[in-house]
Amino acid sequence: MSLASIPQLPASSLIVLLVIAVFVALVLRIVYNLYFHPLSRYHGPWYAASFSICSAIISLLKLEPQWMVYLSKRYGTDKPIRIAPCLLLFPQTAALKDIYWDPKCNNKSLFYGTGALGPQHLFTTLDGNAHKALRKALGGPQWSVGGLKKNWEPRFDAHVQLFVERMTEFAERNEPVVLSDKTAEFAADIMTMVSFTEPWGFVHNSRDERNMLRSWRDGLNSFGFVGRFRWLRDRVNREWWGFLFLPSVDDETGMGYLMKHAARHVSEREQRISDEGFTQEKPDFLQHCLEARIDGEPLTASQQRAHVTLLFQAGADTTGTTLGSTIRFLLKSPSALARARAEIAAAEAAGLLSSPIQFEETRTHLPFFVACIKETLRLQPSVTNLFPRVVPPGGKFVDGTWLPGGAEMTSNAYVVQRDPRLFGPDTETFRPERWMEESGVLKEVLSEMENGMFVFGIGPRVCLGKDVATMELYKLLPEIVRRFDLEMISEGKFVVAGGISYNVNFKVQMRSRDKFY
Repeated sequence: MSLASIPQLPASSLIVLLVIAVFVALVLRIVYNLYFHPLSRYHGPWYAASFSICSAIISLLKLEPQWMVYLSKRYGTDKPIRIAPCLLLFPQTAALKDIYWDPKCNNKSLFYGTGALGPQHLFTTLDGNAHKALRKALGGPQWSVGGLKKNWEPRFDAHVQLFVERMTEFAERNEPVVLSDKTAEFAADIMTMVSFTEPWGFVHNSRDERNMLRSWRDGLNSFGFVGRFRWLRDRVNREWWGFLFLPSVDDETGMGYLMKHAARHVSEREQRISDEGFTQEKPDFLQHCLEARIDGEPLTASQQRAHVTLLFQAGADTTGTTLGSTIRFLLKSPSALARARAEIAAAEAAGLLSSPIQFEETRTHLPFFVACIKETLRLQPSVTNLFPRVVPPGGKFVDGTWLPGGAEMTSNAYVVQRDPRLFGPDTETFRPERWMEESGVLKEVLSEMENGMFVFGIGPRVCLGKDVATMELYKLLPEIVRRFDLEMISEGKFVVAGGISYNVNFKVQMRSRDKFY
């Protein structure tokens, strides 16, 4: 029989057959994931349990936190919720210890391994043992509160003073300030200072230098989408078209733009070391990366550049978000603002505050202000991402629920920090008093609340820059309230893209206080 004698289907019929085939494949996928998958017995929305692209789209629409709060209310918080075919969300604080403190669960899922944040670094290292070695090489007492107070706080002081000067100029011109941008610029300067010794001039020039903040935000949607869409994340590093979703040093925005600047700074420092024998008595993070050793060997060139990029990724816009959100919460809560001002006034009158305020002074003498910061971190965490861990072979109990080996489990700061069993029935209310023992809260409860805060992560992978961020918060925020009267012009918007938060268009009118108190 010749080919010519075989009946040829018209193009329209082929299209119909293709549509039917795709439909049948989708139905089979739904049936398998809902009834035969190893995680099929765990409740959750059918669409998310069937297709990982659903959660990816929700992230792309910047609706993930609201969606997860909705799920926790619909399905309850006593059992895990299936938010993707292979991923279970634990919406209660009681599960955090089982997931993130168990050394057997220190292997991250491929959610992090897409390359969307650039070359592999501490945050995107999947293997627990490899992470431990990197953490040992890059961590240390220099990044603790003690080390920061000794080596960096005087330099932070100078930058707080510069920030106050710039805001005073706005006040004198009677010019409104987009405070969400200015606090992000302050945090970006601190991160570039810690990374490269000298800040890049965000505050001095009152602008987003080199478009770094915009570039960071531009890359978040891709990071969130690729990580959540399992089919794409499993192929993005293997297929020829993967480059379309990954950053490149040739990019003029996004993560690739950050990578390019990091590579340039590493090259310049290496040249200085080679030409001049350059050393630092108090090393910045770049020098620390160049001098770090794992089993006696330096980090690879890719690791060095990746970790310089990491510090900006992890600490600039995120800390800036908390700075802005705290001021916004205070302006929306006149009684809290009045109490914070009264507390500063009392400490000022007692001669307990320096200018600028020191970290220890805030921690010791301004307990209500500290409570305001904690309450902001609880309600609007700057990092409210998914942090999936892989269940070890053989399975594991998490908060009394058995999980099979190989499954992925996660929690989420935005959700668990609204757990009513720990934080009370008014979890959507800004109430700093919940953090204060003098308000009748037992020490044991306060300790449990502290342990239930997930904004910086917990366990062996807790954020390396947590104390840097805390020092910024404790120094700049009380100084703003101390020196300025603020009137909110625009509340702006708290945005979560790819699991990372930032504020948009929070605008205020600032007026200098001629006499502090």
